[in-house]
Amino acid sequence: MRWLRLLLALLFAKFRVKLDISETSFKSFRVWLTDIDASIMNHAAILTVFESGRIDFMVRTGFFTIARKRKWYFPSSSISVQFFRPLKVFQKAVVLTRIFHVTDYFIYTEQKIIKDGKDIALCIVKSKVKSGKENIGTQEITNLLNAKKIPAEERDLIEQFERQDEAFKKKSYLKP
Repeated sequence: MRWLRLLLALLFAKFRVKLDISETSFKSFRVWLTDIDASIMNHAAILTVFESGRIDFMVRTGFFTIARKRKWYFPSSSISVQFFRPLKVFQKAVVLTRIFHVTDYFIYTEQKIIKDGKDIALCIVKSKVKSGKENIGTQEITNLLNAKKIPAEERDLIEQFERQDEAFKKKSYLKP
């Protein structure tokens, strides 16, 4: 059923107000019966909500159309999520999505789920745009989107995220 949430995000985003890449997307959602384990929304369902927020953002900024025409794809390199409070079945909440930092090849997206003014979960996604094995430069993307402002905020948060990401890669004890 999670694919349905992603498909609906893709369809409904086409009818919502267009955004510049420096703006924040707000998307309401409701917890479905299929999203819960026992009595609360499970982590996989929350990650799907975050993905639906990114889809909404990509469609509304025009990036999705450009990517489809150029046969680009956009893998996530790293995702960090923190969960603060649970959501229960049928509760309504909002997912916020914004790009807050861009380097030559990486795009950093911040997302937050909020219910009644309280943080439910926070997500930072590091991703890039590719065509085959080639990395697409973010300058090309921002030019095609006629971006008014290229986000380059929160450098200290990016440095902390990158240090944590590197440490995680080096410290993994699982071996095949």
